[in-house]
Amino acid sequence: MTIENKKCIVISSGGLDSTTVAAHAKYIDNCEVLILHFRYGCRADSNEVMAVKNISNALDVECVICDLNWLKQIGGSTLTDPNAEITGSIEGAEYPHEWVPARNLLFIAHAAAMCDAMNISDIYMGLNLEEGAVYRDNTIEFYEKFEDLLQLGALSHPRIRMPLARMMKWQIVEYAYKINAPINLSWSCYHSGQFHCGNCGPCYMRRTAHKMLEIPDTVKYVIDESQSHA
Repeated sequence: MTIENKKCIVISSGGLDSTTVAAHAKYIDNCEVLILHFRYGCRADSNEVMAVKNISNALDVECVICDLNWLKQIGGSTLTDPNAEITGSIEGAEYPHEWVPARNLLFIAHAAAMCDAMNISDIYMGLNLEEGAVYRDNTIEFYEKFEDLLQLGALSHPRIRMPLARMMKWQIVEYAYKINAPINLSWSCYHSGQFHCGNCGPCYMRRTAHKMLEIPDTVKYVIDESQSHA
């Protein structure tokens, strides 16, 4: 069932999952998409901002970037502490080392406030099955409970849409190519730089998914570049 002529907010980090969700909302659910990105002081901030701008241009949709840099001042996360070590490889993908305190709770509340102010009925999230098993604020249960709260706390009664929530990463990659989502413009890495590191949790999951599907990835990785010049 498609949603016709509705405006929606897609909360986007500029990563693979949220880029796929934005394309799904526009191409499959026929929504007028507004991409919402939060700058919260993470290490990959500049890369994420560039990604969401490029993705918005590619999809020809509106983009709003909000400043939540005070989250960095709270601390408690390796993503906002430049001196902390980020866990890599499969351990970084399967354990919640890179937790950001209450981040997703704040993101969805902010999006709900925008729904009230702009008369928007739907909020799209890019959570997936694998990350839901690691981070409690990436689960279907979390967002269903928050949606119940929004029926009391937001006049617009926004609904939270989670089209990828029951998909593994390889299924999301496969689906992204199927619907022509511009994931070549996305930034998955926890680090900033010219290339993805190839070793942090999101990089590991992205590379593994492409290898499982035997599809060449559309982004470059530092570890691959290093090996090619060895």
